[in-house]
Amino acid sequence: MINGIQFKVCGLTRARDAQAAAAAGADYLGFIFYPKSPRCIRFERYRDIQPRLPDVPKVAVTVAPDLYTLSQLEGAGFDYFQIHFPLGLAEEIPAWSKLVGKERLWLAPKMPPQGELDPRWMEFADGFLWDAFKKDASTFGGTGSLSDWESFRQMRERYPEKRWILAGGISPENAAEALAQTGATCLDFNSSLEIEPGVKDLERISQVRVSLSEAPSGNS
Repeated sequence: MINGIQFKVCGLTRARDAQAAAAAGADYLGFIFYPKSPRCIRFERYRDIQPRLPDVPKVAVTVAPDLYTLSQLEGAGFDYFQIHFPLGLAEEIPAWSKLVGKERLWLAPKMPPQGELDPRWMEFADGFLWDAFKKDASTFGGTGSLSDWESFRQMRERYPEKRWILAGGISPENAAEALAQTGATCLDFNSSLEIEPGVKDLERISQVRVSLSEAPSGNS
């Protein structure tokens, strides 16, 4: 946490990048297990680098996983599970929650602009991640596009008891503005910190610390 703000570095595929994120103060390290993502890390590759990862909470990022896949990730020792899904698969939420526990589940629904969360989801997850919306059916996050900040702010104010993570084009350059406009207390950085998909720029990671240190504090 920096200046009262938590942040996650997502799309990690290398131990050295995870170590740099931890050194910069990252609260969460995100690993994507979605084959269509250019930042996907194979499960076997994750197991290979796992012994060299820093002692920072780790987030398994998936898209509408079947229970076998989710169970495999759960057995790998992840602290949180960030599940992206199209609204048509919302009926799977109770099963995901039962498997990993609501306190470890972060839901990331593919919400169109001005979209609102279904109140029934609240009983199944303690965390919600707000990402950019793309009509492409196979695209879930990692686009570099901004999410709907106003809808995020409204949902966060409506359900203040939940953990809210703002994603979608967050960068060291716009982090302060994102915090000011949304009241977010946790930001998700991904493509803005890259040299190429899956390979982080260590200098860009360090810039996150500077950016958050200089951002106005007092968000709640």
